[in-house]
Amino acid sequence: MRRALSFAVLAFGIPFLAGGCDTAPPNADAQQTGPLKEAINPSGQPITTPFSPMVRSGNLVFMSGVIGRPGDGGVAEATRQAMDGVQSRLEAIDATMDDLVKCTVFMVDMDDYGAMNEVYAGYFPGDPPARSALAVRALPAQATVEVECIAAVP
Repeated sequence: MRRALSFAVLAFGIPFLAGGCDTAPPNADAQQTGPLKEAINPSGQPITTPFSPMVRSGNLVFMSGVIGRPGDGGVAEATRQAMDGVQSRLEAIDATMDDLVKCTVFMVDMDDYGAMNEVYAGYFPGDPPARSALAVRALPAQATVEVECIAAVP
C-alpha cells in the first residue's frame, strides 16, 4: 500500500509541483471600477420594504419576488399579474423576457401547477429560462403566486 501511495505522489504530485501553483485569481491586477452591487428601484417610489425590488451585480440582475393576487381568473390571472410585473421591471432596465436565465415560481397550491404553467409558457415563445416551481404554505398579501427571476443583461 505504501509503495502504491509513493508512486501516486511521484506520478501526480511532481508535475503539479513542477508547474507551480498560481493562486491569484484571473485579472487580479484589474481594479474594481464600481460597486459589487447596485440596488434598482424601477418605480422610483420610496421603498417601504427591507429589500430592494432588484439588485444588479455585474451583468446579472436579481429580481425580488413579484406577486399575483387571486381574482375572478384564479391562479391563471394571478400568474399573469406576476409575469406582467416581471416584464415591467425588465422593461424599466431596458431588458426583455429573453434576458431571463432563471426563475423560481412559488404557489400556495401545487394543484395549480398546470394552470400556472400554461400562462407562464406564453411569456416564452423561444428558449425559456431555467425554472423551479414549488408549493409553499403562504405568500405575502394573500397572493397565490410569486415569481422571482435572474436576468443576464449587458
